[in-house]
Amino acid sequence: MNKAGIAAALALLALLSAPFLYTAAGNGVFHNPPKPELVLPTNAQRCIEPTEFMRSNHMKLLAHERDEIVRNHAIAPHHHIENCKTCHTKRAEFCDRCHDYAGVKPECWDCHYLP
Repeated sequence: MNKAGIAAALALLALLSAPFLYTAAGNGVFHNPPKPELVLPTNAQRCIEPTEFMRSNHMKLLAHERDEIVRNHAIAPHHHIENCKTCHTKRAEFCDRCHDYAGVKPECWDCHYLP
């Protein structure tokens, strides 16, 4: 391939990637946004699981408990949502801040009430 062909290919690549780069820059992909400030519970010794585990797996635990309750009528008190609410009493200061930061909207609360 000659120099003109390489230059044309690079120009085409730049032209085709420009919208993607523009969108990524506008959405903040190229910088780290500030972490949400969570109001951590002061009345608890420790969470039911380590913090890192809960950050990545709490929804799996809640979904598993939901399935156990609905399908098997079995409640496991260790991972039940009521245990969470004893320490994380203000949903807006803990749950909602993290969910807003992550850009997720749990559909649980469309039907269920959690203060």
